[in-house]
Amino acid sequence: EKRLLMAYAIMKDLVPDPVVNTEGITNTPVPPPLQEKARADFIQGLTKAPFLEHGEDSFWHGRAYNGPSKTPKRTWVSDQKPRDDHDAPNWLTASEYMDVPAALRAKVFILAELLKLSRKTVVYSGAGISRGAGIGQAARGGAGSGAKSTDAIPTYTHYALGALSKAGLLHGWVQQNHDGLPQKAGFPQESINEIHGSWYDPSNPVVKYSGTLKEEQYPWMVEDADTADLVLVLGTSLGGLNADQVAIKPAKRSCRGKALGMVIINLQQTEQDGKASLRIFGKSDNILKKLISQLRIEPMVAKSPAVFKQNARVIVPYDKEGNRSETAKMWLDLRDGAEVKLTPGHNVQGSRQPAFMHIGAKKKTNGKFPGPGHGKVMRLENLRVGVVLQIEGTRMMLGQWWIEAAQRGGPPTLPIVNINPMIISE
Repeated sequence: EKRLLMAYAIMKDLVPDPVVNTEGITNTPVPPPLQEKARADFIQGLTKAPFLEHGEDSFWHGRAYNGPSKTPKRTWVSDQKPRDDHDAPNWLTASEYMDVPAALRAKVFILAELLKLSRKTVVYSGAGISRGAGIGQAARGGAGSGAKSTDAIPTYTHYALGALSKAGLLHGWVQQNHDGLPQKAGFPQESINEIHGSWYDPSNPVVKYSGTLKEEQYPWMVEDADTADLVLVLGTSLGGLNADQVAIKPAKRSCRGKALGMVIINLQQTEQDGKASLRIFGKSDNILKKLISQLRIEPMVAKSPAVFKQNARVIVPYDKEGNRSETAKMWLDLRDGAEVKLTPGHNVQGSRQPAFMHIGAKKKTNGKFPGPGHGKVMRLENLRVGVVLQIEGTRMMLGQWWIEAAQRGGPPTLPIVNINPMIISE
């Protein structure tokens, strides 16, 4: 506890704030030796702060918290479990809570400093952060849920996370959602692991609840779980999904002095709260507004969804199979009527949509033999959503942001390529 107190005392003076220039671009200063000492002291303190049990006062606040010990205010009462599809401890209900102002101020300050100290910060999010955009969630909650909407607008949470990425304070995002809202808010496609599939990636359609993930998504998720210094958990009940390891593994490493651990931001309690370095109760939009203000990076927060240039034919640094290359370049043609195909390694056979099951198979009645997965571009939906494709008679969507990301050579592989691409260099 004394080590944590010392770390907090020196954090504010030793951890530099991000510097925003006139163009709104932030350059986070290189951590000086004294900042590394603050980080080491903080981590050493976590090794002396064991996981908390329900019933302990600190359970409401986290192992590394040292602010006002006020219990969060309950804002919605329920005697039901957060989800019907997971077992949960007897004490865990769908009731919702908000931190009192004094405690919230202290927690936001600590979170800001943790982000500056972290060597690698990964977001792990669930459907709760898209609730305000009108998209439904799996967990029971105190406000109405929504339905699938490809026209959904990002919430402030999405915009804030995009700003934190630009500021160099976030390094990856493992997202359970399928909605494309992070990309619409400016988060780079290549830094988002859409672990359960996406509405906007034809090679990675939404999978069944107990289905098979796309081949490259799982190792990527495990790598983040094994290497993240700090994980920011938002809008998920942490109810036992395989992907929850992204948050739980760093929390366990923090007990051994190997990581800063996890921070949970949620209205509801979770059964993993006792493992958190910091536990914040409230709406993520409100909390992240305070965090952005604390970090002084308000100019970097977008006010509306990204509008992408209407470049339907672009040069990209990829080979004809859609693999990023140091030498190869080709034209990616997404004009109306252009012939395209899914790239190798797609997960269409793992889709939960029956209409997709025949894609990539030689016959609609036989999904065992891979076929070409050929199709064509139908039209540009709009500059904020994407390109409508028809792959073997089935409508699919490619997010407009994929075109911009492909031009940059961001993602290691592309979801689709032209059937007969025009090669510039090999």
